[in-house]
Amino acid sequence: MIGDCARFKAYEKAIARCVRPGDVFAEIGCGPAVFGLLACRAGAARVYAIETEDIIDVARQIADANGFGDRIQFFQNDSRKVELPERVHVIVSDIRGVLPLFNGALASLQDAKKRFLAPNGVMIPQRDVLKAAIVEAEEFYLNLVSPWKTCVTEVELSIPLQLVLNTPHSASVKGEQLMSEPEEFGTLDYMGSPGPNMSAKLAFRANRNGTAHGICVWFETELYEEIKFSSHPESAVIMYGQLFLPWLEPLAIEEGQEILVTLHANLVGKDYIWRWETEVSGADSGKKVHFRQSTFESSLASSRTLRRHAVDHVPVLTADGKAERFLLRAMDGHASLEEIAKRASARFPEVYSSHEDAFQRVTELARKFSR
Repeated sequence: MIGDCARFKAYEKAIARCVRPGDVFAEIGCGPAVFGLLACRAGAARVYAIETEDIIDVARQIADANGFGDRIQFFQNDSRKVELPERVHVIVSDIRGVLPLFNGALASLQDAKKRFLAPNGVMIPQRDVLKAAIVEAEEFYLNLVSPWKTCVTEVELSIPLQLVLNTPHSASVKGEQLMSEPEEFGTLDYMGSPGPNMSAKLAFRANRNGTAHGICVWFETELYEEIKFSSHPESAVIMYGQLFLPWLEPLAIEEGQEILVTLHANLVGKDYIWRWETEVSGADSGKKVHFRQSTFESSLASSRTLRRHAVDHVPVLTADGKAERFLLRAMDGHASLEEIAKRASARFPEVYSSHEDAFQRVTELARKFSR
């Protein structure tokens, strides 16, 4: 992320412009906390760096090495579980994936704005705008479909192919692959109250002849005032890539032809369900094409799994579940991990084939749930 110079320089410029001497600064998902160092350099009196992963230990060392260890306080936790001792003037984050619609990122940022940000404080980025265009991606598309069509002969593999073609894919698209001008999918205004879901009806018009393979989606971010960058295929920023929504089959498109696309991205639990519906008239010698696609169609959930999600399902713990419950209850502040593992392997030999298996599992649970 630091090595992507176009991205990093934009954040560096925004922090230098925004942070004033004496300000209090917070970074959500800080990683090595380089943005926190830049805030200290800009004059921040205190920095709160929040990160869930162990990279935060490296961040502490970097802060000390740069002489800022006394100004940066570190929190290893989900930001939604952190209590800061004061409000901050600036909150910086980059917890996007390919797009800002990424797991619980929006909920984390809205929680941080509500609980951490001082009146008239600033969020960096201030907003993200999502854009979409029709794309020609022959090589990428062939890599998706050819294993199911050519690698195994005389075997019916159309069912797994449908799973692949109803799945969004991270891709690296070049500008010359775009076959239409971009249309705006939606805006996430972090200084406001953006919802987690997004939908739009988009009308594209082909700007050249060619074969189209699906839809390309990227974002354009406004960090602070006029300081911006983009993950557009022609951008110098390369770390994010773009989201590729494949069609069920390639389509021959003529210049000027209209392609209607309805896009939906809905947060369900921790994941986004994507739906994309495409209508093209006159493609392939006058044939009207209508694709309806959704990540729900790529779900591998069996009827048995779905039944266990029903509101009237009455759950009963399996042997594995009972073993997990035992491990959690045993973390009572008196027994060591070694002692808990020995007791668990003796009590649940059908779950833990050895003391080492039990120890590995209890350490995983301790890392997640213990102090």
